[in-house]
Amino acid sequence: MPSIEKAILDPFAPMSVGDALMVAVCGMVVVFIVLAALALMIMLISKVVGSFAGVKSAAAPVSGTAPAAAPAPAPKQEDDEEIIAVITAAVAAAMGTTPDQTRLTSIIRY
Repeated sequence: MPSIEKAILDPFAPMSVGDALMVAVCGMVVVFIVLAALALMIMLISKVVGSFAGVKSAAAPVSGTAPAAAPAPAPKQEDDEEIIAVITAAVAAAMGTTPDQTRLTSIIRY
């Protein structure tokens, strides 16, 4: 174990290999303990906040019948003229011109 007197008197004195390994292992243990403590605090806080918000855990018992799946909403129809105007403005800004001086000939959707 590194001596305290040696560290206080001359902090730049060379360490032996055993002392250096001991310092490295102590550092890794401290980091691991702090990470474990953070994980526990996060789990505890999520449970406390979940109890205030009324959120039930995922392990709640499932009833005998499954609820019917809601129908998927219809995809929104985008206004092509507005999209073309936005793309034209973006291309014109990238080229350093005005949208009036820019002409798009085709737009390919993927």
